[in-house]
Amino acid sequence: MSDKKINIRVAKNSDCKEIYLWRKDSVTLSMSFSNSMPTFKKHKDWFNLSLNNDDIKLYIGEIGSTKIGVCRFDHNIKSGVVDVSINVNPECRASGLGKRFLMLCILYYSKDNNRDLIAKIKTINKPSLRIFEASGFETISRNDYMITLMKHHKDLYFKEVNEDDSDILYDLLKKRHFSISHYITPTIDEHYAFIKSNPYRKWMMVFKDNRIIGTFYIQKNNSIGINFLLLNKKIISKILKYIHQNFEPLPEVKSKVPPYFYINVSLLNKKLAQILDNLDLVPIQVSYKI
Repeated sequence: MSDKKINIRVAKNSDCKEIYLWRKDSVTLSMSFSNSMPTFKKHKDWFNLSLNNDDIKLYIGEIGSTKIGVCRFDHNIKSGVVDVSINVNPECRASGLGKRFLMLCILYYSKDNNRDLIAKIKTINKPSLRIFEASGFETISRNDYMITLMKHHKDLYFKEVNEDDSDILYDLLKKRHFSISHYITPTIDEHYAFIKSNPYRKWMMVFKDNRIIGTFYIQKNNSIGINFLLLNKKIISKILKYIHQNFEPLPEVKSKVPPYFYINVSLLNKKLAQILDNLDLVPIQVSYKI
C-alpha cells in the first residue's frame, strides 16, 4: 500500500464514526494529551462544530476506498499560528504512509492559508516526531513530557526528494509543459519505480509559500535540470544561488565531465531560456535529436 497514490479530501459527516474508532485505539490514547475518552455523542458534537468552523480544517487521506487517517489544522486567531495533528488509521500504521499523508495535507491546506504551523507531540511518541521532522518541522522547545515543533511560513525553501514525495512529484510531472527525456507521461507505476531508483546526484523540491513550484536535479556529469510550474527571474536567481552555496561541481573528467555546472533547457522552453539569458548565463551548445 505504501507505493499507492494518496488522495486528500475534506472530511464529511460520514467520517465521524471511523475517526472516533481511531481515537479509541489504545496506542492513540496513550499518545494523546487528553486524559479521558469522550463519549460518541460528545465526539459527534465536536466533529460537527469542527466541520462548520472556518478556523478548523479536517482532511481525510484515502488510498482507493481505504481511509488511512485524519489530519487537523486548528487556526489560533490570537497567536496567528495553526496547530497541526494527525491520527493514522491503526490498520495503516507502520506502512510508511504517515510522512506522505502529512506533507500532502500541508500542501492542500497551504493552497489557501499561508501561516506558521505548530505541532505538540509527547516525548515518547518517536514515530510521530519522525513524521513531523521529515515534513519540515523543527523543534522549538522540549521537556520531559512534550516536544513542540514549528514549520515557519517561508517565501522559498528546499527539500530533498525521497520516496515519500512520490504523489506530490507525480502531480507536478503531469503539469509539466516541457520535457527533454520523454514525450509521453510515465505511468504512476513507472514513476514510483523511477523515484525509488533516484539516478541523480542530488534531487530537490522547491516550495514557495508552502506550495511546491518545481524541482531541480544535479547529475554526476554536472548537468542540472530545472522543472518548474512558476518561472520568473527572481525565483530562478534564488535557485541558482542556492545551488552555488550548497553544492560543488564534481571534478573534471576530460571529454566527459566539465569542471562547471550547466543547465539543460528544452528548446521549446523559451521563457526559461530568456530568464537565463537575462541572468547573464552563457549558452554553450544546442543538442539535436537524430
